[in-house]
Amino acid sequence: MRVASTGLGKTELYGEIFDLKRNGDLLILHLNTEEPAKWHLRAALEYEDVYPLLKGFATPSAVWFLIRSVFFPKKNPKEPETIVAIKTK
Repeated sequence: MRVASTGLGKTELYGEIFDLKRNGDLLILHLNTEEPAKWHLRAALEYEDVYPLLKGFATPSAVWFLIRSVFFPKKNPKEPETIVAIKTK
């Protein structure tokens, strides 16, 4: 997984999700980064986050990406050099 933040400038963090647990009324997503810094990141998902998340995963491009990733994994996927320049809504 690649993570970017406006507070880090053009720096991207590389890591992996290792846990998703419920804590009261929250889902806590745990992510360990390895490069360029070793950090343990946590994101808390609230009830109002569920609908936008499911809506995003239900788009045709996301569904096709998930199907392709599970059934036809690429050995050398083409990735952009940076995700910092990708525009968000």
